[in-house]
Amino acid sequence: MSIVLRNLSFAYGRLPVLGGIDAEARPGRITALLGPNAVGKSTLLRCMIGTLRSQEGEVLLDGKPAHRLRARDLAARIAYVPQRSVVSAAFTVREVVRLGRYALTRNEQRIESAIAALELDGVADRPYPALSVGQQQRVALARAVAQLPEGGLLILDEPTSAMDLRHARNCLLLLRRLADQGSTVLIALHDLPAAAAIADDAWLLAVGPPGRLAAAGPVEQVMRVDRLEEVFGVAFEWVKRGDGSRVLLSETRFDANSGTM
Repeated sequence: MSIVLRNLSFAYGRLPVLGGIDAEARPGRITALLGPNAVGKSTLLRCMIGTLRSQEGEVLLDGKPAHRLRARDLAARIAYVPQRSVVSAAFTVREVVRLGRYALTRNEQRIESAIAALELDGVADRPYPALSVGQQQRVALARAVAQLPEGGLLILDEPTSAMDLRHARNCLLLLRRLADQGSTVLIALHDLPAAAAIADDAWLLAVGPPGRLAAAGPVEQVMRVDRLEEVFGVAFEWVKRGDGSRVLLSETRFDANSGTM
């Protein structure tokens, strides 16, 4: 399922946050949404899933205006993972993952498969509030995987920010597999080297004017070091490895002796 943004603009009252966003995410590809803090990434994602309504422009799902779809129809097409998933009741992990099928037909095999994919088998019967934040993020992703239809759209907002390195890597590899199976994956990330390694395309938001799209397209075109340095204020370098692949490094090493970066 493709998702297209046309001249999308949004403001909180008189505070403009997004201005004239034109971009597209396509099936079979991972698109990374990049940008500094408070630039509007989460707001953009919430406009895309319909929890916020843009003042101008539109969101198209396979060419159809998203705002015309009922909530149940959206749930049958889009799975969403927020930065923080709040579950106030003492549901177990399995029950939380099962909620991903709330608007769909019940499918216990999908639920158990999602639990296994996120390595949650050992805590499946544990209360969700008793988990660490990193584990809760994996539960939220498992819930979305259980919901995601074949060839559907998966939108994620910093899903690995609290995970340890191994689980973060495994989650990103899972997203790669889902994209290779035909899903459209759009993920907001602050980890630029991870984004460069896993994504096919990128949308880069920059500050001033509000929420402007600095670039959109294939990763190698969007994530140029000069552009990243302009947006983030940090030096970057693409390094070629022995196998011929390239990795992105940022100049953020901390010198404990001098107290400088």
